[in-house]
Amino acid sequence: MTGPPAATPEPPDQLIFLGTAGGRMSVAKQLRASGGFWAVLGGTRIHVDPGPGALVHCHSRGLRLDPVTLDAIVLTHRHLDHSGDVNAMIEAMTEGGKKRRGLVLAPEDAYEGDPVILRYVREYVAATGLLTEGGAHQVGAIRIETPLKLRHSAETYGLRLVGPHLTVAMIACTGYFPELETAYRGDVLVLNVVFYPRRTDTHLCLEDCERLIAAIRPRLAILTHFGLTMVRAKPWELADRVSQATGIRTLAARDHQRLDLTAALSRG
Repeated sequence: MTGPPAATPEPPDQLIFLGTAGGRMSVAKQLRASGGFWAVLGGTRIHVDPGPGALVHCHSRGLRLDPVTLDAIVLTHRHLDHSGDVNAMIEAMTEGGKKRRGLVLAPEDAYEGDPVILRYVREYVAATGLLTEGGAHQVGAIRIETPLKLRHSAETYGLRLVGPHLTVAMIACTGYFPELETAYRGDVLVLNVVFYPRRTDTHLCLEDCERLIAAIRPRLAILTHFGLTMVRAKPWELADRVSQATGIRTLAARDHQRLDLTAALSRG
């Protein structure tokens, strides 16, 4: 008598996009889901930027992600489209504070003044830490690096997630400046692209992203965090255009997308 089929092993290196909305109105209207993404490298799990709805999307039928398995939660900055569900996710990661576990990392202004990380939930985690320019933190198999302070309206840092097999670089909300081209090198480059045409000097537009991809030359680039103009311009078509212009395979992330990075890079 045979038993149930064996479960398919989880890829050790993957990105899971809970949502791909970025900017106030795209999130407010929920034209795309919001909630950030999970990075899984070498079996270590990190939730980056748990915006509004993150906890609900974790438990959606398509994803079924268990927050208790998280090793860390990271905020690139305090704005609500990035941090709206951070306290709910901390409670879920620690089973309502019953298990003192996990690391929370964020810029100083997410903790002080008008904090977005509530003081009482900080007691639930094993440790909290500050993101600083040139800083680094080790979480399981992942080294989290913050090479540069970005140019945004809140204290903001991009990330380099250095795993045992590959590196994922993530450029969060920022205006373009030349140092980005050397600070965020990696096998995979994730870019927050709020605007299609340029509107401000505090967010990347598609032209900026194309310039960064051409300069950094990752093995794979992924566009996400789409504002209204990007959503309306069909980001999957824009990603194809960037691929053709740069010669670098570029994808537009989708809500609830699981991306096996080993498989994706082998197709590059």
